[in-house]
Amino acid sequence: MMAQQRIAYIDFMKCLCIMLIVMYHIDHEFFNYFAPNLNNALQAFRLPMYYFLSGYFFKLYNGFADFTRRKVNNILVPFVFFVVLAYGVRCVEAGLRLSIGAEPIDVSPVRLVEPFYMRSWEMTGPLWFLLSLFWVNVIFYALQRFIKPVWGMVVATVVISVLGYWLMVNKVMLPLMLDTSLVAMPYFILGWAMKKAKPIPSTPVWNLCRVLLLCVVAVPIYLMSEFMNLHFQVLPSYWKVYVLPCCAILTLFLVCMALPRIPVLCHYGRYSLIILGTHPLLFLPIRSVCILRFGMEPGIGLTLLVFILTMLLEWPLIWLLKTYAPRFTAQQPFFKDGWKLR
Repeated sequence: MMAQQRIAYIDFMKCLCIMLIVMYHIDHEFFNYFAPNLNNALQAFRLPMYYFLSGYFFKLYNGFADFTRRKVNNILVPFVFFVVLAYGVRCVEAGLRLSIGAEPIDVSPVRLVEPFYMRSWEMTGPLWFLLSLFWVNVIFYALQRFIKPVWGMVVATVVISVLGYWLMVNKVMLPLMLDTSLVAMPYFILGWAMKKAKPIPSTPVWNLCRVLLLCVVAVPIYLMSEFMNLHFQVLPSYWKVYVLPCCAILTLFLVCMALPRIPVLCHYGRYSLIILGTHPLLFLPIRSVCILRFGMEPGIGLTLLVFILTMLLEWPLIWLLKTYAPRFTAQQPFFKDGWKLR
């Protein structure tokens, strides 16, 4: 894969997303320790921003075959790889349990295909997002091919999102996270549209405007956000699904443009896909050891310790996977042109 110039503020936004996601998975109530509605406010944009960032880099490439090949390489191949990796870790855990006489766990081969038809997979739940992201890309590709006027794209996006919202509110679950993909389309298209916008210069005046905008937007988002979970079909009113997240995303987009490059954070952002697929494999045993071996109680201290240790371990794990499994982690193409293995 040819080296591409990195955009610092995009990597920073990816880092922000993945760190918020990891922290939430470690302790769903962590952010509410600081303010009663903070988790809802953050949840309003942390996953939508991932769709936004994917839309920002959307391309048609050289036709549907080339487009599909690239999305399979960048999304579906990592999805399968992380499923197999999680299953392998689970088998090791089963072996350890057997050796010490602990309660056994199910590691039958059928568990490998569960992520393709089950809504949730206990071995590494966050992988559902990759299936959803794949379909969002495919749907938007079709829109780009068959709808040329801008107003047509707007109408199609609204219709798709309304359909997805209706399905999720009525608990109609489509296979392979298709219902979630329909709801997420506006976030993706917002990212695609923002790529056409000219960057705002980083001057003292503009930076002050950014800070003021962040303060102004943060207040209504905190006060009005309700619990939203795209994975489990829990949504607030339709306008809150889109207006609040889009305002938060655009504000963070403008703010991050002015931030200096921070190599460590940009590194985590660049390889956020690896972190998404592996962080449950790290924090779950770390948290168990902290509680069972050291007697720590759930709370701010435990969550921060587990988070820090998880992110520290992610650093060598990222190096390991990008070095020895680059074709499985979207660092190199698994399939080359013509759908032939290298």
